[in-house]
Amino acid sequence: MDDGAGIRVVEQLEQDEELLKMGISFQYLNTGGLDILDAIDGFDHAIIVDAASMADQGLKPGDIFYLGNLHDVDVKDAGGFSSHGVGVLPVLKYAKIGGYEVPNPIEIYGVQIKEIGFIGEELTPEVTKGVKELIPKLKSHIISLLSSENYTIKTD
Repeated sequence: MDDGAGIRVVEQLEQDEELLKMGISFQYLNTGGLDILDAIDGFDHAIIVDAASMADQGLKPGDIFYLGNLHDVDVKDAGGFSSHGVGVLPVLKYAKIGGYEVPNPIEIYGVQIKEIGFIGEELTPEVTKGVKELIPKLKSHIISLLSSENYTIKTD
């Protein structure tokens, strides 16, 4: 159910005409964990969008979570970071050992989930609202990044 929040955000963004013209690369990682390394290897900047399970940190269903740079988080402070098995922070440690060139920054956007125990395609109303709020914020952020002097769009 709600664990599909990140997928819903990416589905909408990858259909956006303005972003398509900018040559943005979108990837789906349903497994997470170490597969993240292969997906982000060699990029200068990555934005990960996922369902968040951080109610223990005060988030309510549908709330949007943002982390500016995963590299700035200390592993001991990373209680809520997990991506279907191996957490995202340990993955960064494995990256260094394995010789991966991981982006810096790696930004994280999440939508707090309500239901994960039920099987279904539909998001709960609260999470649907959070997804709808996140899409324009993330689009604006991507456009802002690509419009800055620090980024150029690579084309084939």
